[in-house]
Amino acid sequence: MESICWPWLIVTANAVFWTVLVESTDINPYDANGIARNWNTVYSYGLSATLSLLLAFRLNRSILRYWEGMMAWGTITINIRSLVSSILIHGRDIPHHRDQIVAWTAAMAIAAKKEIREYEITCDDLHGILTDEQCYALDAAPMSSLYAANEIRYHLKPLFDVRPDYNHSALSPARSGEMRQHEKYLDAIIANIGKVHNLKQTPLPLVYVAHLRTFLIIYLLSLPYTLFKLWSWGTIPIVAVTAWLMLGIEAASMEVESPFEKGHVNDLDLDNYCLTIMLDIKQLVADFQKSS
Repeated sequence: MESICWPWLIVTANAVFWTVLVESTDINPYDANGIARNWNTVYSYGLSATLSLLLAFRLNRSILRYWEGMMAWGTITINIRSLVSSILIHGRDIPHHRDQIVAWTAAMAIAAKKEIREYEITCDDLHGILTDEQCYALDAAPMSSLYAANEIRYHLKPLFDVRPDYNHSALSPARSGEMRQHEKYLDAIIANIGKVHNLKQTPLPLVYVAHLRTFLIIYLLSLPYTLFKLWSWGTIPIVAVTAWLMLGIEAASMEVESPFEKGHVNDLDLDNYCLTIMLDIKQLVADFQKSS
């Protein structure tokens, strides 16, 4: 709410100035011929209703972006669980490729977080998951999460290849089906990482937001000039409360419009999402080792 403090103070000070000026002097800009009353009607039912609809639309779109970001990370988490759980069971033939898929899947989630937050990947972030050489290669890639996805595919192919030296060609249909299923999990992860990037890189149009804020400030600054005739000294608290409510809606919209912006009170906790994914993978691996 820090972003609305100065606008709110300016609007309230404007209301105090006008109320004190009219009450303490002989200035009386309000005529008795009905013009002011007619203007109040137009002001209340025209401008107020229009501004309310615009604010409601902005808040609705901002919340929708927040919801889509939350759902995207939830889908990423679900598909990572499914991929790791399935690969541990169906990838017993070649443990090296199986273990590399699990490691790169974990690294993919961390890489996606780093891309969104725009800071470098360090070996400390992936200690015990990737080697230092793999970590450096991941950080050097223009799109780290996509690099991790390619590494997963690189290890998926030999894991489900049908070769006479260690499996039978009769298993080809089953192995192909397993391969396609794991590809679906990976595709879903990539698609939702792309959705998260899209939300980050495409905010609401600047022209709409700028025009709405200008409209809002002009409306609030003009509010005491239309309300004084009816409310006199009551104009000050009415304007103050109205300004706080409307500016609060704008501030809430701005807060949730960028769900991945670090430092916002209501930003999506990507650190916790990634920690949940790491704990899930750890549990799946531990359960697999117990059952082996």
